[in-house]
Amino acid sequence: MTPPSTAEIPLALTALAELLGDCIAFDLATREQFETDFGRWRHQVPMAVARCRNAVEVSQVLRHCRAHGIAVAPRSQGHTQSGQSLTAGVLIDTAAMNRIVAIDEAAGWADCEAGVIWRDLVVEATGRGLIPPVLTNNLSVTVSGTTSVAGLGVASFRHGTQADNALEIECVTGDGEIHVCSREVEPELFDMVRCSLGQIAVITRVKTRLRRVEPLVRLYTLVYDDLGTFMADARRIMDPADGRFASLGGICSPAPLGFRRIGEGMELGKGMIGYGLWLFPLYLTVEYAPGSEPDDARVLAGLSPWRHVQTQDMTALEFARRMEPMFEAWRLSGYWDQPHPWMETTLPWENAREYIETVLANLPPGALGPGGHVLLWPARTATSDVPLFRHPGGECVLGWGILGSVPRAKLDEMLAQLDLASELAIAYGGKRYLSGYITFDSPERWAAHFGDQWQRLRAAKRRWDPDGILAPGFIQYE
Repeated sequence: MTPPSTAEIPLALTALAELLGDCIAFDLATREQFETDFGRWRHQVPMAVARCRNAVEVSQVLRHCRAHGIAVAPRSQGHTQSGQSLTAGVLIDTAAMNRIVAIDEAAGWADCEAGVIWRDLVVEATGRGLIPPVLTNNLSVTVSGTTSVAGLGVASFRHGTQADNALEIECVTGDGEIHVCSREVEPELFDMVRCSLGQIAVITRVKTRLRRVEPLVRLYTLVYDDLGTFMADARRIMDPADGRFASLGGICSPAPLGFRRIGEGMELGKGMIGYGLWLFPLYLTVEYAPGSEPDDARVLAGLSPWRHVQTQDMTALEFARRMEPMFEAWRLSGYWDQPHPWMETTLPWENAREYIETVLANLPPGALGPGGHVLLWPARTATSDVPLFRHPGGECVLGWGILGSVPRAKLDEMLAQLDLASELAIAYGGKRYLSGYITFDSPERWAAHFGDQWQRLRAAKRRWDPDGILAPGFIQYE
């Protein structure tokens, strides 16, 4: 890399440039690569990009920026959708910290640097008959990134979030100090680092659980024409006494039926919107060894789908990577490059059906754009004990998300719809998932979200980031 000229370096960062050398970039071409996140609707160019290789370099950046009052934001793969990983200050790119330091097969854990992609860990682990207990649908995100927000997947009903499966975290707090924390060592910091979106510390390493996995997976696709029946079966499956399935996930899938008129006295062809029938596919898996194929009739006994559509077998690795062909199709179609803020929430079980049916009744098929979809993920709350992962409580919750993509000309319309869906979810007792489209605009809104953990989070911010340099502006404390 050609060293930047003195004119390209902000005066306050000159010493840092001398310290980090070619690990810090000031050229516009590099900085513009980090001007937006996965949502593609917010933009902010950092003044510098620090590609730190270890906790010591992260500490150097934070100490220097603290001394000069410069904001810092950590960024993994930038999968946030409301600018959570953007900054006008110094952006710490963790991609260079990408080593799987160790895997202990007997103890069941992997020690990973912050920038390790989950896909790489899954490939390495499944080759040893192991797998992380929880995987998100998108394996292109990092171990530190999902630990910072929660990390939900189709096995969360059994194993909680990815943040729950973190055993030990190395991090650098906003004061520049390097810590190694766990449930036993500095437990308060451990609790406040997980699911705080880089507000308390920059995660540099995570030791995360692994579990034994059978080599083969049988995937059942069941379709329901009634959300209540879907939820009744999901509740039955989640019963701790029912150990049939390794994973449980679903979607809301529209069957377009035509167009209907809205309003009165409109010209022919005007004021028409699409309508359709919503179906609810449920995806279930059983893991097994060769020669021990599941008895399908026994496995599916007691469930009441409208249709049992498909049964297919694959390896554990193939199942973990099952979404990659769809993601590749999205990239080829342009979906990936369009704005796609996603609105995700966890709903109280008793209110979820009414909320979802209300929203779906006003969501025309096709409104989410090509590739857009609506997620359902039932879960038991007892599987998670991360304090900052906020959910409605109760025995079970139903996760739900609108995952759309629209041309930029339609963005404002989509954001307005997401605002309505978000406010309605909160009115129904839901809690927002904080990596997505978030527009909380006051300390009161944040206090309402974090509830009884709000004062604890504020105290942690004052203690470990006393000058407020870490990702300022997203969570409003005062």
